[in-house]
Amino acid sequence: MKADVTVIGAGPAGILASIDAASRGHKVLIFEEHPAIGKPDHCAGLLSTSGIQELGLKLPKDVIQNHVSGARIFSPSGKSILIERGKREAFVVDRIAFDRWLADKAHHTGVQIKTSSQVTKIVNNETEWIAHIKQKESKEKISSRRVVNAEGVRCYISRSIGFYSVPRKSKMPAYQFELKNVDAHEDLVEMYYDNRVAPGFFCWLIPLGERRARVGLAARDYSKIRLKSAISHHPILKKRLRNATVERGFGGIVLVGKPIKKTIGSNFVVVGDAAGIVKATTGGGVILGGKVARLAGKHIAQSLEADSGGQTHLEKFEKIWRKSLMNDLRLMYLVQKLIGSLSNKGLDSLIGDAADLGLVSTVKKEGDMDRQGRVIAKLLGNPKTFLAGLKAIRYLRIPL
Repeated sequence: MKADVTVIGAGPAGILASIDAASRGHKVLIFEEHPAIGKPDHCAGLLSTSGIQELGLKLPKDVIQNHVSGARIFSPSGKSILIERGKREAFVVDRIAFDRWLADKAHHTGVQIKTSSQVTKIVNNETEWIAHIKQKESKEKISSRRVVNAEGVRCYISRSIGFYSVPRKSKMPAYQFELKNVDAHEDLVEMYYDNRVAPGFFCWLIPLGERRARVGLAARDYSKIRLKSAISHHPILKKRLRNATVERGFGGIVLVGKPIKKTIGSNFVVVGDAAGIVKATTGGGVILGGKVARLAGKHIAQSLEADSGGQTHLEKFEKIWRKSLMNDLRLMYLVQKLIGSLSNKGLDSLIGDAADLGLVSTVKKEGDMDRQGRVIAKLLGNPKTFLAGLKAIRYLRIPL
C-alpha cells in the first residue's frame, strides 16, 4: 500500500497534523497501536479556552466535563495564592471522547485511521519511507513520501533510526484517580507543592463537576504510592476527599524537559510528546503540541506539492515554530527546574512572597495558560520578584 503521509500515533498531535495534510488532498494514513482511539488515556484533561480557540476547534458538549475559572496554589505549610480573572479559563475534557472527536474530524477530511496497528520500524530508501506494520493477524509494509512521528513519550521509532528523542531525565511517572463525592470548589483547580508528597513536581485536583474530581500527581518516583498517601494524609487534600470514593485510576508520564534539538529529518517530522513540545511547568502538551502539529501538516502538504526542494518546506516549519514558541518553552523549563529544586522551606518562601509582595496581580494581568513566557519575563523584570527569588534560592536542594 502507498500513501503520501504515514502518521505514527493517533493522539491529538498526530491527528491534527493529518487533518492539515489531508485537507489539501493528500492521502494520509494514521497507524495506532491500541485497539481504540483515546485508550488508554493518560492526560489530566485541562485545556485552555484560548488555546482551543487558536487551534480552530469548537468542542461539542459531550466532550466537555466542566469549566474552570482559576487555580489555587498551596505551599507545603498550607499558604495559598488564588489566581483567577473572573472568566472561564479552561475546559475540563473527557480525553477519550476528545481524541475520538478529533479522529472523526480527521476521517471526514479523508484521513484513514487503522487501529491495532503497531509501526515496528521505518526504513528510508532515499526516495520514500517504508513503514513495517504489525497487526493482530498479519503484517504489512506501507510506502510513503513523508512520515510524521507522533508516537508519544516512548520515542521508540525515533531512537530506532538514530533520531533525537526525549531523554529519560525529562520524564516523570504520574498517576491519577477519578473520584466522586468530593468536597471542592467546582470551578477552581488546586495545585499542591510539597516535596514530601510530589518531589520535583506537584499534586493536582481538577473538578469534573457534580462533586467529581480528577486527583493526581507526578513525582520523581513512586507516583501511585505517593498519591494514595496524599489522599489519606495531606491535611488539606484529605478533607476534600474524606467522603470520596475512587471510580478509576490510571497512570502515565509527565514531561518536564525541553523540546528535542531537531524535529525534522529527511522527509520526516516529529510532533507532540515525541518531540518534547510540552509546558514543563505543568506537563501539558495538547495545545502547544497541537499548534506545532497543525503547522507541520501545512508544511508537509506544501513540501509534497513542491516540484523540487520539498525539504526546504520542512526546514521552514522548524524555523517558524521555534521562533514562535521556543522562548516560552525555554522559560517554562527553567522555572520548573528552579521550583523542582527548592526545598519545602523554599517553596513556602516563594509562594508566601508571591502573595505578600503583590506578584499575583502581575500573573492575573499578563498570565496565559499556554504561553507562560510573557508573564515569566514580566515577573523577572520586577524587583520584587528578584527579592522573592533571593529569599527562596537559599533553600535550593541541588545546584541548577
